[in-house]
Amino acid sequence: MNRPLTGRGVLFWLIGFFAFIFAVNIVFIAVSVDTFRGEDEQKPYLQGIEYNQTLAKRAEQARLGWHASITAARLVNGHVRLAIAITGAGKAEPKLAAELRHPADENRDRQLRVVDAGNGHYWADAGTVRSGAWDVILTSADDKRPFEATARLWLP
Repeated sequence: MNRPLTGRGVLFWLIGFFAFIFAVNIVFIAVSVDTFRGEDEQKPYLQGIEYNQTLAKRAEQARLGWHASITAARLVNGHVRLAIAITGAGKAEPKLAAELRHPADENRDRQLRVVDAGNGHYWADAGTVRSGAWDVILTSADDKRPFEATARLWLP
């Protein structure tokens, strides 16, 4: 039974095609909005307003000559230990706060307790962490001595 293609058939095929595309787009939009909000910072607008203060803190850190080196190693018990070395600290070593962030899933982020080992060396135990890329963010716990450092590490 071969029927000839008429104008009405073409119209139904076009309407069906675009209705299918429209439905798929609605599903994709709904899923994407529910899974990722599209921003990494909690308050990006306020962060933008306070950018001059951020630049001033970075200039003060550069004046003090502080630089950080961050490495990670997996211990025998499966925990990850971060080793932090700050150069240029001299006698005024900053008190550090650290955060371990997963680049794609903020539910895996965790605050770390930084232990001062003396002479500009620190360590932090991250516990059991999955392998892959992680961001380490170090900040000074003291506003009088601004310090900020970030590093992307690959954890084995």
